[in-house]
This record gives sequence, structure tokens and C-alpha cells, in this order.
Amino acid sequence: MTVEPSPTIRRVVFGSAVYDFFVTAPFATPWTADAMLSVTRSLHQTLGLGGEFPPPFAPSHLVFVSLFGTMTALWAVVRLLRPTRFHGTLDMVGRALFSLWMGVALAWGASHVLVGFLVGELAWMFALAGVLAPHRSA
Repeated sequence: MTVEPSPTIRRVVFGSAVYDFFVTAPFATPWTADAMLSVTRSLHQTLGLGGEFPPPFAPSHLVFVSLFGTMTALWAVVRLLRPTRFHGTLDMVGRALFSLWMGVALAWGASHVLVGFLVGELAWMFALAGVLAPHRSA
């Protein structure tokens, strides 16, 4: 027997999926990924951010970026169609891992443009944790 998630859980899981879809779908093809990476380079330069200036990517780099964009956008579609507690839990764990890797990249000198993505990941991770945590009765 499957237990339906609460409306709050469904809304937060759905909201995190909407966020992911709009943030990652532009990275789903090599052409759009290249354009988005150009935007990050412009932001880095315009805002005078710290860290290494993001370089232009070679075709092999763009393939891996596109794999990330494709899979994350598809994962978002799964959660849009089925915003369950289970999918929310997996998403929360994934966000913790993405945040860890972004922290590592920042420690290694990546552009501080990454901080914007990190803030989004952490915000949704904590939002999911807040609604998914088991409630203790007194």
C-alpha cells in the first residue's frame, strides 16, 4: 500500500522540480550549454567575482555538461509528475552531494558564480529536509 505524501511535501518537491527544470534545462544541449556558460563567464567578469575565470569549453566538456543538464532536467520531470516523499528524499540527498561538490570546486578556486547555484541547492535541500523530517509526537 502506497501512502500519499502530504500536500506540503507535494508542493515543496514540485517546487524544487520546477526550479531544477528551469535552471538545468538550458544546459541540456551542447549549444544551449555553451550559451549558458558564456552567460556565467559574463557574470563573473561583469560582477568582478573571485575565483578562476570560467574558460570556454571544448566539445568533450560540453558533452558532459549536456549529460548533466539532460539528466537533471529529466529528474525534474519525474518529480513534476510524481512529487512523492521518496522522490523528495532522493532529491534532498542529491542536493547535499551537489552542494558538497560545489564546495569542493570553490575550495579549488572555481569562479564565485558557483555560489549562486550553491545557494539554490542549499535552500532547496533545507526546504526538503524541513518537510520530510519525521515529526515526533510528545
